[in-house]
Amino acid sequence: MGKLLRSAAALIVLIAGLAFHVRNHGPLSLDFYAFTAEVPVSWLAVGALTLGAVLGAAAMLPGRWRLSRQLKRQARELALARAASPTTDISTTAATNGQ
Repeated sequence: MGKLLRSAAALIVLIAGLAFHVRNHGPLSLDFYAFTAEVPVSWLAVGALTLGAVLGAAAMLPGRWRLSRQLKRQARELALARAASPTTDISTTAATNGQ
């Protein structure tokens, strides 16, 4: 079900992008002191969106790495704690408590 939902969302975004391109295909003149470039407005928007997504993902990486290291450290600590604690049988514990 999730794969179908993602595919439907991707199709909607694709159709919306195509509609945007059809309505905004006119050229836009960009002047970069050394040279001038004529770029369709839709391609400029796609480039800005892509750059924003890449920069956003890059900004999230340090926090994700930190959380990954913390998760691994806590998993090691949990494994050590489980190895150090004596194991108890649940059925024996329930019988001795009168349950």
